[in-house]
Amino acid sequence: MRVSSALGPAARLWLMLVFAFLYLPIALVIVYSFNESRLVTVWSGFSLKWWHALFANEAMLEAAWLSLR
Repeated sequence: MRVSSALGPAARLWLMLVFAFLYLPIALVIVYSFNESRLVTVWSGFSLKWWHALFANEAMLEAAWLSLR
């Protein structure tokens, strides 16, 4: 038996809202990480500037590797 068939419409809606609450902010951070502007409210074009800055920052890379280990 599939889990989704056991859930009623209200439970499915609640589940979708919970997942949106959890994952939508993460998706927005990823999308805005490609924004060239320093301001989140102003989209000034696609850029990899912030990703370059992240990979150039040794302290951030060390922290990421420590977290992965």
